[in-house]
Amino acid sequence: MKLFSSLKQRAVNFLEPYKAKGPATYAAAEQAIGAILITDGFIGIDNPLGQKKRPGIFGTIGGIILGVIFMFIPTFFGNISGINDMTAVTSATVVSVGPASYTRNSNGNSSASCPLSVSYSVNGQEYTNQSSISSSNQCSLSAGQNITINYNPANPGSWAYGTKTISNFLQIFFWAGLLVLISSIITFFIRLFSIIFGWKLLKDGRKNAVSLPAGTNLQTMIDEIKQNFTASIFGFGGTQNIATPGNIPNPPSSPINL
Repeated sequence: MKLFSSLKQRAVNFLEPYKAKGPATYAAAEQAIGAILITDGFIGIDNPLGQKKRPGIFGTIGGIILGVIFMFIPTFFGNISGINDMTAVTSATVVSVGPASYTRNSNGNSSASCPLSVSYSVNGQEYTNQSSISSSNQCSLSAGQNITINYNPANPGSWAYGTKTISNFLQIFFWAGLLVLISSIITFFIRLFSIIFGWKLLKDGRKNAVSLPAGTNLQTMIDEIKQNFTASIFGFGGTQNIATPGNIPNPPSSPINL
């Protein structure tokens, strides 16, 4: 994938200055960067500026599940309300419009919905029933008005007004869910490749560290390189001095976007 190829190349470029300074520094850099990529891949790295945490692979799984749920909302609601079975259309006369009931959303705004009773004829049979769905567009109707309704051919007594508007509204959930699903799947594979690449770096760094002389302060180098690489990921612009043998210079500080 192009996004992961860019990530991999930037990580490799970040490693190059350390590789030129000797096996101890390079082994530390491999372990540090590998550990960060694995952590970020699994759970995401906490943003030190207090902004929202980057989603790890577990977060993308949650996004995939949420996307699928949203995509099935139109089908679920359509089946529960019976709208999916209301495929026939006929003319009806409004008998009565019930009093409005109000609901308040999280923003403090209120919306009204009104029950509606109509009379209509199907195959010579007269029906006078109240809609199973109350909506705001029913509040503007008045008794004696002629309207077009949808009903269930297998159960003509089941009907609804404005099913097209309701269906169009429910489609918003479908497309929003599809967008979340696609985005989460792409991010899932990016995080998966990050984990795999990070594990290879970590494994290689540990292998190289075995041949190092005793007394090498590898952990200090690893911790400081982690700080530098994490700063580079979030684009903070600053780097830490690396306590390594031979006064090793700072690594590149160009931002890296995972």
